[in-house]
Amino acid sequence: MVEVRDATPADAHAIAVVLVRSWRAAYRGLLPDVVLAGLSVAERQRFWANLLTVRPPRTRAVVATTAGAVVGFAATGPPLVSADRADPALGDLYVLYLVPGAWGRGIGSRVHAVALDRLRSCGFTHAGLWVLDTNERALRFYHRHGWTDTGRSRLDRGPGGAELPERRLHHDLIH
Repeated sequence: MVEVRDATPADAHAIAVVLVRSWRAAYRGLLPDVVLAGLSVAERQRFWANLLTVRPPRTRAVVATTAGAVVGFAATGPPLVSADRADPALGDLYVLYLVPGAWGRGIGSRVHAVALDRLRSCGFTHAGLWVLDTNERALRFYHRHGWTDTGRSRLDRGPGGAELPERRLHHDLIH
């Protein structure tokens, strides 16, 4: 049984563990091994504890749990890239990660649906996300769930200054 609920500051450690485990599995071969090995649960925990405590306006985070253990999470809110902020009806899916053992079980689809509901509840009518250009698994997931490629791309900086070539996807939130 999977439950998807709003995240609380008490979930920060579990979210950090999910993120690090997911990155190390999903990005193996896509990012340098030294970058993946250097990911810090403590650093990610501090980030999420702060975000979940401060809660910027129109920002939401959800976690998926099985038997009380967090196995995935997603976060949404106003776009972080300044070029995307001009449209107040545009919200972003910032992240959606699951522990590798939860992949392919429908949990990601549940988390995705709830994340889009959180965007709608904040008044957004369409959504965007940035996805690693070489992450074929994620691209297949998002395309299967109605996301379309906008043709935009950027080079983001990740942990350790790693270059992250990303592409922008779009999803209408009004049916």
